[in-house]
Amino acid sequence: MRAVMPVTDRRIGVAERDSFIVIRYQEKSMNKDQIKGRAQEATGKVKQVTGKAVGNKELERKGKAEKAGGKLRAGYGDLKDDIKSSSE
Repeated sequence: MRAVMPVTDRRIGVAERDSFIVIRYQEKSMNKDQIKGRAQEATGKVKQVTGKAVGNKELERKGKAEKAGGKLRAGYGDLKDDIKSSSE
């Protein structure tokens, strides 16, 4: 089996002649809200799982809340990014 790497501008010509499926992507940076939201989501997930593992309902509940808050913040950052890219 052959691994197919994402195509960069230099490899497009070679990849178009290749019989494998080609994935083209555009490098995208994340804004502050997306980064902080996803980090908060991950932290909340860790707290939630830890709370469940040790039987601490309070930690599990706090983890769920933090995860939800992070998801909201990341969604807000995604919305800001979409608005910015649609106006360009």
